[in-house]
Amino acid sequence: MQAGKQRMKGGDVYSKGFGRRCAGRIQQRAPWWVAVLAVSGLVLAPGAHALPFGAFDARTLAMGGVGVATGSRYAAFNNPALLTTADEIHEWFMLVPTVGRQLGDPDKVDDGLTAFQDAADTLDAAPTAGNAAAVQARLDALTDTQYRYGHNAAVMLAIPSRILSGAAFVNVYGYSTARPIIGGDDVTSDPANPVYNSTLEQRGVRVLENGFAAAKVLEDEKGWLADVAIGFSAKFLLVEGYGYSDPLRLAQVDIDRSGRKNGAQFAFDVGVLKEIGVWKLALTAKNLVPGRYDYGTSGDKFKLDPQLRAGFAYKSRRSVLELDLDLSENAPIGADSASQIVALGWEWQPWRWFTLRAGFNHNLTGTEASYGSLGLGVLMGIIYIDAAAYTGDEGDGVAAQLNLQF
Repeated sequence: MQAGKQRMKGGDVYSKGFGRRCAGRIQQRAPWWVAVLAVSGLVLAPGAHALPFGAFDARTLAMGGVGVATGSRYAAFNNPALLTTADEIHEWFMLVPTVGRQLGDPDKVDDGLTAFQDAADTLDAAPTAGNAAAVQARLDALTDTQYRYGHNAAVMLAIPSRILSGAAFVNVYGYSTARPIIGGDDVTSDPANPVYNSTLEQRGVRVLENGFAAAKVLEDEKGWLADVAIGFSAKFLLVEGYGYSDPLRLAQVDIDRSGRKNGAQFAFDVGVLKEIGVWKLALTAKNLVPGRYDYGTSGDKFKLDPQLRAGFAYKSRRSVLELDLDLSENAPIGADSASQIVALGWEWQPWRWFTLRAGFNHNLTGTEASYGSLGLGVLMGIIYIDAAAYTGDEGDGVAAQLNLQF
């Protein structure tokens, strides 16, 4: 079967030629859109820094974080140009909702903090040299360790159309880190009067974004502009930063968002998708309006800067294989490492109602951490359920979502 006529109902494994699918779209020549995105890529690629490029839906998480070149239902999160590839059998898709959680504690900071505080309690009750040495050992074990946590929740309505595809969405996500700062303690000189000066440094970001996305296919174009789709998202962001330090003797890794500061801004995403039969080439630039914010009252700052990612995918009747790559390095949150991700994802739909997914994600900078992921999707009438989980060098995560399609 030719790529321009391939279809798999009920799932994301779907492909159809732009020309035949979009025969009624408004005709216009708009090569300047592509030029703008290309220029943006050249400007941003050498040294842009941003928050991590997030995986905000279960399909993306299950496939290692890919989603720039395939996955029309979640185009508003990954690449708005994908809205033009939605299965037009359905008038709309609704995500109600998606929820994800990520926990990274490879250094066992939570357990180590509890062990230190228990040892300190024991020293208070029995101030002996042995108990003091146990407290010092627990402090030493917390040196150069880190705890990280992430979460997101989103709802979205996507409406594909032969004239203009659109979506509206609300997405809330956050990242936080906790790092023990060990130093200035003296528990062995006088066990009866120990001195604790170590602290737990907390830094975090929470973003609420709401907006809309639209996309269309360029018609009557020739050469490399043929079968090119352009997408655009406009969104309003409420940004919250928080940062503080607690005495290690009493601290917990649970973030309480003390001393937070708020800010707001408008931001825009632009995406391009080109189909060449079963092959998909994509480029997206997110958060094109940069922002600078405070980590609460800590005196530290973080950046919300543009992100640039490319995707390349093979999409057959029943399967998808996609490779995504960050073209810019993303600055870390708090004490975390910088990221520049290469991700590989696979999706297979053996039956109309069932989809399997797997992925691999590797950070090319910072700690060079990797993780593997698995997921599935199940269709039951108008209800589509996705679930995903990953595990890797720096933590674990899960995501689940409920979709309605009509």
